[in-house]
Amino acid sequence: MTGISFNPGDDWVMSGGSVELHRLASRPDMAEEWARTTGVEFPRYVAWEDVREELGRIPGAPELTVGDQGGFLEHRAAASQVSVIVVDDEEEERGYHVGHGDVWSVSLWAPVRAR
Repeated sequence: MTGISFNPGDDWVMSGGSVELHRLASRPDMAEEWARTTGVEFPRYVAWEDVREELGRIPGAPELTVGDQGGFLEHRAAASQVSVIVVDDEEEERGYHVGHGDVWSVSLWAPVRAR
């Protein structure tokens, strides 16, 4: 459900991480377990339009750039180092998998530190 990456080199310094929300579509039991252990409820599907609407209510929300990721769109906020991957295949329908316009994953990253 989550992934963590580290900077290259001898030191284990975390450089980023992601939450793969698309996995909740096929694993509702996972969402129930998260809710039970964290007290936070996660829906099976997360529509990007709903996220954008909520972001629009936040004063000073970072500006997003959009990039094509081949069947996905990346909405990236460089100022906060957050990226949201959204399904951009119009033939994808909700079911066992997320559908068109749903969030695939949310990632945080940090630049690789030079030595």
